[in-house]
Amino acid sequence: MITSLVNFLFCTSFAFYKMSTICAASLLVSGLFAANNLTVNGDLSLTKQHEELFEFVLSKSDGIGRIFFDFKKNPLNLDLYTHLLVDLKNQTEGDLDVFLYATSELKKNDRYAAGRFLIKPYESDEMRVLLFRNYFESEHPWVKTFGRIRGLPGGHFSNWRYLDASKIRQVELTLKWTNAKTKAGKILIRLPQGDGHYRTNDLSPEDLPRPLLDEMGQLVVGSWEGRAEDVIELKEDGKRDYVLYKDHPVINGFSEYGGWRAGPKYEATGRFYTKKINDKWWFVDPDGYLFWSLGVTGVGGGAVTMTDERNGFFPDTLNRQFVRRENFVSNQKSFMGYDFLSSNLFQKYGANWESLNQAVTLGRMRAWGLNTIGAWSVDSVLGQGKVPYTLIVHPKLQGLGSLDKIPDPFSVQFRKDLSEKVIELAKLYGGDPWNLGVFIDNELQWGKGSRLASEVIDLELFVPAKQAMVEFYRKRYSSIDELNRAWGSSFDDFKAIRSLSHKRAKKVYYEDLNAYCDYHADTYFAFCAKLLKEQMPGHLYLGCRFHENIYNGNNVIVQKAASRHVDVMSYNIYKTSIDQVQTHQEVDRPNLIGEFHFGTGSHGVWGYGLVPCDTLEDQAALYSIYVKETFEHPDFVGAHWFKWSDHPTTGRYDGENYRIGFVNIVDRSYGPLTKAIHKTASDMYRARYVVE
Repeated sequence: MITSLVNFLFCTSFAFYKMSTICAASLLVSGLFAANNLTVNGDLSLTKQHEELFEFVLSKSDGIGRIFFDFKKNPLNLDLYTHLLVDLKNQTEGDLDVFLYATSELKKNDRYAAGRFLIKPYESDEMRVLLFRNYFESEHPWVKTFGRIRGLPGGHFSNWRYLDASKIRQVELTLKWTNAKTKAGKILIRLPQGDGHYRTNDLSPEDLPRPLLDEMGQLVVGSWEGRAEDVIELKEDGKRDYVLYKDHPVINGFSEYGGWRAGPKYEATGRFYTKKINDKWWFVDPDGYLFWSLGVTGVGGGAVTMTDERNGFFPDTLNRQFVRRENFVSNQKSFMGYDFLSSNLFQKYGANWESLNQAVTLGRMRAWGLNTIGAWSVDSVLGQGKVPYTLIVHPKLQGLGSLDKIPDPFSVQFRKDLSEKVIELAKLYGGDPWNLGVFIDNELQWGKGSRLASEVIDLELFVPAKQAMVEFYRKRYSSIDELNRAWGSSFDDFKAIRSLSHKRAKKVYYEDLNAYCDYHADTYFAFCAKLLKEQMPGHLYLGCRFHENIYNGNNVIVQKAASRHVDVMSYNIYKTSIDQVQTHQEVDRPNLIGEFHFGTGSHGVWGYGLVPCDTLEDQAALYSIYVKETFEHPDFVGAHWFKWSDHPTTGRYDGENYRIGFVNIVDRSYGPLTKAIHKTASDMYRARYVVE
């Protein structure tokens, strides 16, 4: 019984039972989906409906249309399913680009399931979007066994965008198409349904085999392409890969730095710099060639998975050389863990595994067309004169109120720690022409709007940021009486200022909070820029990698402040398209995507990633279209995938266990994705240069 259950759990194709007919039947009103629950607009129209099947025709050869299913009165109950499914058949001669969105909320917000699907003429697609679930409570058996890992057996995948799968209230399809003959074709769509059997609640960690992983970190059951059956295979891999990739040349048309050798040439400064040419931003490589940064983070390494308090799940044959003690920031505890990827590289190459892996990794990048080593890459691949690289600095953050991942730029501690770290980097990499630039920090918790100022204003006076705020308002107003008149407050002096209730506060109070946010952010970015210019002259300042709570108008203040001082504005954009993103700048700067990815939750890894998809082929297609749209955008100068290797099945330090790597846990690459990278790299320069 357990054997058959386990085989079901770990089958990487996840051949879930389908019960969509039952789901659909519960939504029919007198055999039909009510017409007033379906809204259609744009360049298509509904022509026929037969029970749950809808037929649409296009009014333009190139166009866009929107189909909106309203389930507010009778929400879809998909609690027993892992995915929402919409079947679509493209009976036109046009290429369809479909964005599928679903939510359990009454209005659009941050809790949703979404996906993107590229459907060729006369092809069909089962468009599935993963239903994000809430995190289990701390006493739940799965959490007590594995912590807060994101993906679990049986289809559970937790994420901050979690929705209520039992009450899906809205499903929206946005369709774009090109080259469709409007008189000779139609699009057929079935009513949204559930798909995939969600079973995590019916399972227990006790159902899992012991050990769960083999000595290479692979699930002990299941079969998938790229799985190694024995460590002996790894030794053969090592011999083959070293011959294939050692001293591999760059792809055709690239300069040694990965720039566009066949394109126009500009001033060669011996350093990377940025330049706007014909209203498009570019990097220029040290030899003067145009350069677009196609990169990946975490190059050459993997992640440690926790072994403490997980008795029996790991084999007894683990190599003690790769046992690591890790500090888990979330709860300030220290745990023992194991680095399976490094252990496998040792098995693959032997005693000199680090230097041999370095040669193969850099050769793979050059062969595939990747011209940038992104953040958090292993030291051994940096500064080798083979592939340009970025550096990332993480100074000690002070935290302000409930914002625990934020710097206090007025703090002596912050300035001292950042200065020491940058000075150390300068000793190692200063003056190296292969260095593309330096990130300082990652996804800081600036908060939306004036949130930062609202936190600082209620802090005690010993906090440097609060002292700076007091002096800021003292200079802004001639006296506390003037401030009180403006704010409608009654403070005795500037040191006594505190937050005001929303009912009591005047408009100028919020304007002043915004002004302090600008002052705080400007001070931070100005100090970082000045320090880099002093210690690493000629190297680019790549910003702090803003995340979703900053772009799209969430915090225009901090973006504008950054643009005054950085050389490149960096954003981590986990979307299916950059068309879904809006950035803001006061000073015109190029933009760089520091992170993006699409994950499949397959091949022996339970977790999907931040933007899920179904198959390796889907992943490759989404990679291609995402990067294509980015290099065709005049403001973007690069995109870096997160990350080089898959996460461990049992999760890294923070619980992320995503199948998002270019290589798996045994260092075997994923063919569809690497082929897509090579094709993208081969096309990007000429396409970017000529796109209008």
